[in-house]
Amino acid sequence: MKTRTLTVLFLLLSLSIFLVACGKDDGKMSNQEKAEKFAKELQPKMEERIRAEDYNKFVASIHFNQAEIDPLGGVVVDGYINNNSNYDFTFFLNYNDPNDVSSYGFGDDLSIKMGNFDKDKPAPLSSEKKTSQSPSSDFKTILSKYKLNL
Repeated sequence: MKTRTLTVLFLLLSLSIFLVACGKDDGKMSNQEKAEKFAKELQPKMEERIRAEDYNKFVASIHFNQAEIDPLGGVVVDGYINNNSNYDFTFFLNYNDPNDVSSYGFGDDLSIKMGNFDKDKPAPLSSEKKTSQSPSSDFKTILSKYKLNL
C-alpha cells in the first residue's frame, strides 16, 4: 500500500512538472506574431499608398487580411477594397526597411477601377518630403553656414 501511494504521488508530481514546463510562456513573440505586429504598424503607410494610387477616388474602405511570412523572411500582407474580394491587393514588406511600402501589387479589376493600370511610376505620397531646393542652393546654404563667400 505504501509503495502504491508513493508511486501515485511520484506520477502526480511528474505530471504537474511536465504540464508547468509545457505551458511555460517565455515572453517571446513567435515569428507570426512579429509579422502581424510589423504589418499592423505599417497599415497607415499601406493605406496611404493605396489612396495615392487611386486616381479615380474609387476606394471607400480597405480591409487587411492576416499577415504571412514568405519563404525569404519578408512579410506578405494582402487584402481587399470596398468589401469586395475581387478588388484585391498585396504588399511585400521587409523587416530591414520598416518605412518602405513600395513593393505592392493590385489585382486587375482593382487597377482598372482605380485608374492606375497604365501608370509607369508609383504615385507620390503626401508624407514624402518634396524638396524644391537645387543642389546649388544646398551648396550655398553650407557656405553661408561657415560664412564663406565664393
